[in-house]
Amino acid sequence: MKSFISLIVRRPITILMIIISILILGLISLSRLSIDSMPNMQMPYISVMTIYRNAGPEEIEKSITKIVEGAIATVNNIKNITSYSRENSSDVMVEFNWGVNLREASEDIREALERIYDLLPDNADKPNIRKFATDDTSLMEVAIYGLEDKASLYNIAENQIAPKIKQAKGVAQAETRGGLKRQIKIDVNLNRLKAYNININQISEALSRDNNNLVGGQANHGFYKYTIRTMGEIESIDDIKNIAVDLKTNTYGAKAIVKIKDLAEVYEGYDNEVHIVKINGEESVSIAVNKESGANTVEVAKNVKRKLEEYNFPEGVNYEIMFNNADGINDAIKGVLSTAWQGGLFAIIILMIYMWNIKSVSVIAISIPLSIIITFTLMYFMGITLNIISLSGLVLGIGMMVDNSIVVLENIFHYRNEGYGKYSSAINGTSSVALAISASTLTTIAVFLPFLFVEGETGQLFKDLCITVTVSMIGSLFVALTIVPMLGARLITNKKIAALIPIENFFNEKFHGKIKNIYSKILNYSIKNKMKVFIPSLLAAFIIIILGLIFIGKEGFPSTDEGQFKIDIKMPVGTKSAQTQTFVNRMEKEIETAIGEDFDRMQSRVKSGSDENSAEIRIQLREKSEGRKKSLNEYIEITRNILSSYPAQINISAVSTTVIGGGGGNNNGGQSIKIELIGDDLDKSTEIANNIINAISDIEGIREPRLSRDDSNPELKIYVNREIAAKMGINVKTIANIVKTSFAGTTATTMTPANSDVTDIDVKVQLGEPDRLNIDDINRLMIPTSSGMTPISSIATVEKSYGPTAIERKDSARITTITASGYGRALNEIIADIQNKIKNEVFIPSGFSINYSGDFEDMNEAFGQLLQALILALVLVYSIMASQFESFIAPFVIAFAVPFGFAGSLIALFLGRQTLNVYSAIGFIVLIGIVVNNGIVLIDYMNQLMQEKKINGDAAALESGERRLRPVLMTTLTTILGLLPMALASGSGNEMYQPLSLAILGGLIVSTAFTLIIVPTIYAAIRNKIPLKDYEKKDIESIKDFREYKI
Repeated sequence: MKSFISLIVRRPITILMIIISILILGLISLSRLSIDSMPNMQMPYISVMTIYRNAGPEEIEKSITKIVEGAIATVNNIKNITSYSRENSSDVMVEFNWGVNLREASEDIREALERIYDLLPDNADKPNIRKFATDDTSLMEVAIYGLEDKASLYNIAENQIAPKIKQAKGVAQAETRGGLKRQIKIDVNLNRLKAYNININQISEALSRDNNNLVGGQANHGFYKYTIRTMGEIESIDDIKNIAVDLKTNTYGAKAIVKIKDLAEVYEGYDNEVHIVKINGEESVSIAVNKESGANTVEVAKNVKRKLEEYNFPEGVNYEIMFNNADGINDAIKGVLSTAWQGGLFAIIILMIYMWNIKSVSVIAISIPLSIIITFTLMYFMGITLNIISLSGLVLGIGMMVDNSIVVLENIFHYRNEGYGKYSSAINGTSSVALAISASTLTTIAVFLPFLFVEGETGQLFKDLCITVTVSMIGSLFVALTIVPMLGARLITNKKIAALIPIENFFNEKFHGKIKNIYSKILNYSIKNKMKVFIPSLLAAFIIIILGLIFIGKEGFPSTDEGQFKIDIKMPVGTKSAQTQTFVNRMEKEIETAIGEDFDRMQSRVKSGSDENSAEIRIQLREKSEGRKKSLNEYIEITRNILSSYPAQINISAVSTTVIGGGGGNNNGGQSIKIELIGDDLDKSTEIANNIINAISDIEGIREPRLSRDDSNPELKIYVNREIAAKMGINVKTIANIVKTSFAGTTATTMTPANSDVTDIDVKVQLGEPDRLNIDDINRLMIPTSSGMTPISSIATVEKSYGPTAIERKDSARITTITASGYGRALNEIIADIQNKIKNEVFIPSGFSINYSGDFEDMNEAFGQLLQALILALVLVYSIMASQFESFIAPFVIAFAVPFGFAGSLIALFLGRQTLNVYSAIGFIVLIGIVVNNGIVLIDYMNQLMQEKKINGDAAALESGERRLRPVLMTTLTTILGLLPMALASGSGNEMYQPLSLAILGGLIVSTAFTLIIVPTIYAAIRNKIPLKDYEKKDIESIKDFREYKI
């Protein structure tokens, strides 16, 4: 090592060229790094969605869900299967064990499903397989407004603006919502169908049959070859009216063509399924933009904006970008970068206070940007994006980046004061501490390595942080062992600026001198009273740890405040769209008034069709950086109280771009609580679930406990008499299709009008509204039989009933889910109260069981993964220290700093009103690698003194403590002040990195104070009884022993 450093010191031009190369590579890498809110994690989930239109939840469960579940169950490495059977769709969610290759897993699922396609209903869509990633979220919404004619507005958005947006690089989908979608309606008259003895499906079949342009080969004529085309495509409403449905014989025996115009009214109308979208109360059309998985969020947003700026909007049409996730990402990134430069500045100020030499401080100051640039270069080549997690790792590293350089420079300065030359000081000063700083760097890196091997969401989430800190520490070690000695040999001097000398003398007298005297007295007392100091201190640390673990609340992933929340509204079943809209309008006004000046914008969406009793309101608050008065959770609570009087099921959730935890990025204004009641009897499950809701409703911190399933969905069930139907030559499927077309309608085909920019207008066949107003109209439907048209009432009966809106299953068993949100209390405390209430107040019969999922399940899984990382980190750190000191005793003594660090972390979390969550727990693990560094420096120097001066442990402890106090305080203070802006930050994303930085800060402050006292005290006591091995002495003695034996 010494020869290497000697070469470095004597080749300044080579080092200068290396610096220039690093700068160029780093700046190029930085310009190419992708920017996103969070690391893109491959979640071990695959969804299988199957559409089966106009089928109820029970029919979906029986004919789709169970069959799909059975097929998927044959695939390996599945953790659990959850399914939701709703009206019109089956959604089966497969969770695999972490580490499974999802590409192979999706292929296995595809092969399993291919074997059961024939078992699914004929008119069910093919199952759609979809993998999940954390960046599968909406990028932004573009509101289009300004025209009274909502059909024209929809046409512009769907056929002009959306295709333009789709052209932007990185855009995966642009979906138009709201407005009026044109549709050709064919309202069939039931009496005319009876008169002509025709069933409604014959109209659908005729439209589908006659709307084609077909190629019929080629024909030659002279020198030319002609392509033959049969032209039959529908281009107008008149074309539809004149399509022949059937050929009938009239009373005179003549053949007569029955056309659609003879049976129905054909006109251009609007799709009833289009939602009503409003922006700040003004009706508009919105385009929801999704980006491709892995695409740079910020760049895609810029590309979309560029396309919108290029588009020549028609007169009167305006646009506004709503809920742009890139804005939140930019704010969060700016916040982290702001804490980074503030932390770097504080570190340099600390150096100045200790060194008072601009040249010396500049040597260390240069090491910060160089280390950061090296980090950016390695991040680019390792495929890591700039996100909140990776940048938090960079900020975390800034305070530690200078530690190695401080130790090296301070040691070079020491050799200069001892009378060495500038080159020999640089070489000896660096080489003498090279092993110690390498070991301390390795211990810091070692605590991050376990996260690369820990499976689960936590390991994947913090992989970027671990790699970023690791490469930044490697970069700082490279700078400390190469650039610092080269510059130190040329820049270190005793010459000081005259104006700074009085300030330096003041600090030395009032600050440094007093601290040194106090420390010397405490260390002297500790060494003389080893057990009196050590045992009470250790007991106090463990008491604080025990009390902290008991009284500090616990949660998984804290919710982030990005200033957005949404309200899902479900009115009573049967509420019409117009009534829902009226309630939504009232809600909007009350919410805007309650939020006041912190209100920014609002979007509402009232659904239609089968979901016309449902709506959604999305609110954007003013940014925290703009002086928002209250937190997101406080406004959610205010909104919740305002809407509690409405006759609707209200669910309020924060909207977040950070898709982590079981909530998938959305949380219920606090913690998501889910209680799963497992049991196949839905009626009994509902009864038990309602008892649970009654029992837990008065628990402090519980909000909106409710059943996720609604069993009050009114249904009309048509029971077909199979024997009569068979005699008439018809089947259940034929009857079901006629009922479906008559009441729900069927899109028989599409039409592209001649000379129009509108393409593929749906043509919908349905009974006219007067013929489908009430239940009696079902009995009037005519069914084609072998003997002619027969009313459905002669073949089937119609009964009123009630059924569930959805059926949820988990691992092949039905479950009933109770959902709630927690507010104002730690999650573990709320769950403990829930468990106690259920145990004492609710009877759970045999055949039923309870499982707690949601954020509680995520928290337990995360803490289990972190416990693995903690144990592995302790083993790795101990192994590195044992290897460095070639001793089992030294690392054991240094490890006493860890419990003091943990105690300090818990105190900081308690004072900062933070919970013990995933981020703060990671701070505990990171702390292990940091707190041992001071002990390494102290014990390394104690060993040198005992070997060189042949003194006992007590004398070595006193001398090493005084000698290493200055560099220990310098490195600790630079790390503390480097992290301080992160701990005090209040910008977007601070909910993630604030608990982490607080845990490290508190632990570092307390552990440093005790490390400077306890570690040298205990090590001195051990070395007084067990001296260091003198290998030279033993070697000489072995020669003598060998000779005596030979004689």
